[in-house]
Amino acid sequence: MEIFAGTASLDTVLIWLAAGAFLVGAIVNASGHPKIRAGFMRLGFPFWWCWVTAAFELVTGVLLVTAGTRYIGVTLGACIMLAAIAAIVRIRNYRELPPPLMFLLLLVLASVSGQI
Repeated sequence: MEIFAGTASLDTVLIWLAAGAFLVGAIVNASGHPKIRAGFMRLGFPFWWCWVTAAFELVTGVLLVTAGTRYIGVTLGACIMLAAIAAIVRIRNYRELPPPLMFLLLLVLASVSGQI
């Protein structure tokens, strides 16, 4: 298990930004705050789904910063964000689209960075 070594290039920064975003998302969802749980229920998920999502986001963040597993992290993160986008579009609450779209954009930028 090799973590980044050497100088910080744009590639490295993009991967760390994506990983950081997923780790922050994991912390927020793991808090289980009533507003977080209500948001998941509004999207059609059970109230406890915030903790499942937090676990997936945590794993995504770790996979992104671990050499050799970044492609798995990108894939898992993309699946999480595409599911979130689909759930938001399904209920037509387009105002909630920017966060998952930003996470997806970070993943795309990290995946084309050349360090996958």
